[in-house]
Amino acid sequence: MRAFFISLLFLIIACSTQEGPTGYKYGGGTTSYIVETCDEDEFLGQWFEFHTKNVIANTLVPSYKDYCTYIEEDYVFYWNQVEGYGYFDYDWEWYCANENTMKMINHATGDVVEMRIYGNLGPNCYDVKISYGSNSINGELCGCLYNGP
Repeated sequence: MRAFFISLLFLIIACSTQEGPTGYKYGGGTTSYIVETCDEDEFLGQWFEFHTKNVIANTLVPSYKDYCTYIEEDYVFYWNQVEGYGYFDYDWEWYCANENTMKMINHATGDVVEMRIYGNLGPNCYDVKISYGSNSINGELCGCLYNGP
């Protein structure tokens, strides 16, 4: 009976924790109680692609899986790995809004996208939640290889 109550207590504690970055996903030590997962320098000059197991996202917008994106301070370059073409987009501004959330603003359309970074899954790979308006998708943002000319 005692084991049952201890198990129940652990279950209640586990279910009541707040959503946020976790130490094991962060992959590093910290001297404060705040785990910082958003570091703009980790994204500059890197190629990334987004993966999700969200069936709705994969059904409604399947083409996002074809893109490998290069991020710089004043532009983003999208490369379609399947069809072999790419384009620059100078309308995006992106920055760390706080210690674990990156904010991306498209000045041409007024769109605001937030990416909550829960932590590292491995080298150049992050556990993220992307929110656009009232829609949110959990997934992985990981490095990709540019296969263009």
